This record gives sequence, structure tokens and C-alpha cells, in this order.
Amino acid sequence: MPKDSCYSCRKEIVSGQSFYEDHGVKVCISCFRNLKRCQKCKFPSNQLLQVKGFGDVCEFCYQSLSKEEGMTCYLCNGKIWTSASHYADHGKFVCQSCFKNAKTRCFTCRFPHVVNEISGQGGVCEFCAEKNLTRESDLKPMLSPLGSFLEKFGHEVSSKPNLLWVNWKLVIGMQQDNPNNIELQFFDELVRFGYPVYYLKGLYYVIPSIPRKWFMAYMAGQLVAADICRKYDLFHLRGNSPFLGLARGWSHWVSYSTAKTLKYDRVAKVISRWPESSLPGNFQKFLAMSEFRKPAEIVEFAHDNLKTYAKKYL
Repeated sequence: MPKDSCYSCRKEIVSGQSFYEDHGVKVCISCFRNLKRCQKCKFPSNQLLQVKGFGDVCEFCYQSLSKEEGMTCYLCNGKIWTSASHYADHGKFVCQSCFKNAKTRCFTCRFPHVVNEISGQGGVCEFCAEKNLTRESDLKPMLSPLGSFLEKFGHEVSSKPNLLWVNWKLVIGMQQDNPNNIELQFFDELVRFGYPVYYLKGLYYVIPSIPRKWFMAYMAGQLVAADICRKYDLFHLRGNSPFLGLARGWSHWVSYSTAKTLKYDRVAKVISRWPESSLPGNFQKFLAMSEFRKPAEIVEFAHDNLKTYAKKYL
């Protein structure tokens, strides 16, 4: 065999001819153009090997991948190579194949295997089924300290609010003008269009199953909304007046501040961006104020302006 020969077709690579080189071998231009490429290193090989959860790889990468410990798929127990795409949550790993071919996914976290269907919401995985709050949950350990916490924002709230656990479509329908145009399958999509906890006419409407962290943050804001409604004799905070915009912004700010205080960073980040509507009211004003004003000053500003706006617009 000639010294400079193509690794794939074994033909001589004559002097001056272009070639591809990797893994210590050379491949002629013809093979480089016509052979399929390794999904890991792009080497043109006629000996590609299928690796579950990764795809077709060349013989060189297959050897290196075989030495990796990798991870084990929680659903099929197959090996997930270190560099392969995969789903990770709840301390578990799921290979790309199992995630892609899952018939149903958890409404809360998208885990590709559900153990139950929750009426008015959708599938729930074994992990969210254990952790999420439902109508059967004991909420007193969370609501009691939340009431004390909200006193710092100048609000007196009920430690026993009337909660109704209802279909998420009803919760969104109370908040959006055209709810039938909204299509969603998962919790992270829901919070883009509305609150999973919503106050209206003396009741708090909650989706059938909700993560504890999200409940705490959103419930805080809606407790404040309820207190504002009580003080100013309102049924809800929907509407376009300056007072209502300020009140919604303040309620949203309290939700955001609650998440920040509890170090729920992901929740706080989402609340700072969504919903995609006028629901957060003047929240951005409060967010901007937080960069140069102390919390006590923001609280004073909110209540002083709510009183002023109430006299002018209610």
C-alpha cells in the first residue's frame, strides 16, 4: 500500500492532491465529498457505527465514547454518552430517543413519562406528583409566614384565603380577552400568558397542580391584589385606568420581591419578564426604582400613589 493512501478507499493520494486529515489518517477528496460524516467529529467514514442516544459515529470516536462512563437513561436504562444531547431534571437523565418518542410529558416540568392525568391540567410525572401542591395539600405552613412577610409591604392579608382549584383554561380565561386563541401544553407556557394563581371577587383561583415555589411567589402578589381590592372596594384589578395599572404593577412587584427574597432565582426571572400582556401593569416602573431606592421608599411610593390615584380615577 502506498505511503500516502486514502484511509477509506485505500487508493494512492498523489503528490499535490488535496486531502482531509484527522485521527492520524488521510482521506482523499472523493471520499471526503461522498462519504457520510461522523456526528461527533465530522470524519468522513465508510464504517460509521450507530450509538444509541448519540447517532452515527466513526470508528475512532466510537472507541473513545466506549471508554466514557456517561450516564444511564432513567427510562430505558441505556447509556447516555457524555457529549450526547439529553434531558435532565429531578436528578435524573433521559436519553434523546426516549424524550423524543414520549407520547405524553409532564405539564409542570416536561418530564417524558407521566404516572397520572390531572383533570383540568394534564399529565404529571412521579416527581411532580409528590412535590406539587393540590387541593389536598396543607397550605397553612406556607400561608402563615407569608402573611407576616407581606406586612413589610404595608398589607394585611388573610391567613385562610378561599382557594378554588380549577381548570387552567378558566384561570387564563379570567385574565385574557381572547383566551381561546391561546394554545399551550406546559406550565412554562402558561406563565407567559397569565398567573397560575389569580384573585377575583373574593376567591383565589389556582390551577389543579402547582410547584410550591411558584405558588408562594404568585400567591403573595394575589394576596396583595386582594388587599387593594378590599381597601378600595373593587372586585378585581383588571382595567386600563392609571390606578389599576399602578395596583397591578405593585402586586406583580410583590410577587417578584417574594421570589427574590426566598432565593427562587428562576421564578423571579420569569416573573420579571412575563406575562405577555398588560397584566403586570406598571411593574417595570417599580423594577427601575429598585436600582436607586431602598425597599421602604418603594413601599411608601406605592401606597402614597395608590391613595392619590384612587381619589382621581376611582
